[in-house]
Amino acid sequence: MKDFIDIGTITPLTIFSKKAAEVVQKFVKSHKPFDEQCARLDFKDKLEVAERESERRYGFVKAEEIKIDVGDLEKYGDADRFELLSEEDTYGDKLTDDGKKTQGLIGYTLNYRCKPRGHGISVFVPLEGKEIVERKKKEK
Repeated sequence: MKDFIDIGTITPLTIFSKKAAEVVQKFVKSHKPFDEQCARLDFKDKLEVAERESERRYGFVKAEEIKIDVGDLEKYGDADRFELLSEEDTYGDKLTDDGKKTQGLIGYTLNYRCKPRGHGISVFVPLEGKEIVERKKKEK
């Protein structure tokens, strides 16, 4: 009976984490919120069901036979999934023309709440990205 997982084995959770990281990166670059917490919770629920069925069938969890479709993670970034709570100025170190460090406005932080479970999600938008976000809002 095998009740352990070999180190370095590709598990459903590692496959999910890899795909989620790719989607998260896409949303971060476009300065949009992505509900990774809900995506991870929903995937873990699917995984628990698959593991429970494997245990019922074989008497133990047969990890190599558990195949779970990650599904469309893009849906966790749908705009109607979030409620904008606040927009805050973000200050940080900036270099002046003569090479000195000073505190200054570097961007904005948009604070969202996911509607399904109430997770807090913050999105940093740099000053040059602010114009892009505003233009996309007007286009919709």
